[in-house]
Amino acid sequence: MKKWWSLSLIAFSLAVLALSLSPRAARAADAESEKLASLGKALRYTLKTTGPASTIDTGGAAILIKAPLPAVRKIVTSYGSYKSFITSFDQSRVLAKRKGTSEVYLQVPILNGAAHIWTVADMSPPTKDGADEVISGRHKRGNVADFRARWRLRAVDEHHTILKLELFVDPKLPFPPAAVTTQLARAADKAVTAVKNRAQAEAPASARASTTAAAVPGAPDSATPSAPATATGGADPAAQASEQSRTKAAPAPSEVASEMPPAEGDSVRRHNDMARR
Repeated sequence: MKKWWSLSLIAFSLAVLALSLSPRAARAADAESEKLASLGKALRYTLKTTGPASTIDTGGAAILIKAPLPAVRKIVTSYGSYKSFITSFDQSRVLAKRKGTSEVYLQVPILNGAAHIWTVADMSPPTKDGADEVISGRHKRGNVADFRARWRLRAVDEHHTILKLELFVDPKLPFPPAAVTTQLARAADKAVTAVKNRAQAEAPASARASTTAAAVPGAPDSATPSAPATATGGADPAAQASEQSRTKAAPAPSEVASEMPPAEGDSVRRHNDMARR
C-alpha cells in the first residue's frame, strides 16, 4: 500500500511538472511579454554603463514582435539595410565579413542634421545568453570616443519574439550626459519599432502565399508558366481576347516575307539584269 502511494505521488508530481512546462503555462508566466503586449509599443529604459564605466547611461528599448525569432534575427543582422528602414541611421554599409563577424559602417545625424557621428563597429554573430540570443557591436574607429550596441532576442513562443536594443555612444562633444542618454533611448525605440514593423509586414505576406497555394487544389506550382496578369493580380479578359484575335489574324511566315521590302542584294541583281537586256 505504501509503495502504491509513493508511485501515485511520483506520477502526480510528474504531471504537475509537465503542465508547468507547457508552452501555454510558460506564456502565462512570462510577465515581460504580457507587459509589452499590453503596452502595444516599445518600452524605453536605461542602464548604468559598465566595462568600462561612463557618466553616460546606456539607453535601451524593448518590444514584442508578432513574428518568429529567425525572421526577426534575419532583419537585425541585415546591417547594410538599416538606412532603408531605421530612421536613426542615414548611412549603413557592411565593409567586411570574417568568421561570422561583420565590420559595419554606421552614420547617425545629430543636432537636427547639422552634424553627423559615425563609427566602424564589429558586429558579433548571435550567441546564447540564457534564454536570449545576443548580438554585440563594438567600436573600432570613428569620430566618437566610444560606441556599443547590444541586440537581445528571446522567443516567447514560435510566433512571438521579444527584441531589445541597448545603445551607448560617447560623442566627444560637451553634451550633458542625461541628454545623450535620452537620445540613445529614443534611437533604440525607433530601431526596435522599425524591426517590428518590417517583421510583421513580411510574415503575413509569406503566410498568405503559402496558405493560398495550399488552399487551391490543382493550382500550378512556381515552375509552371502562368498567363499574363494585370496589376490587380488577375488575367485581363480584354487583353486575352485581343491577343487571340491577333493570333488568328497573324499571316503565315511566307505571307509576311512576301510583304517585306526586298533585300539590297536582290534589288542590285534585278537592276543589273535589266541593264544587260
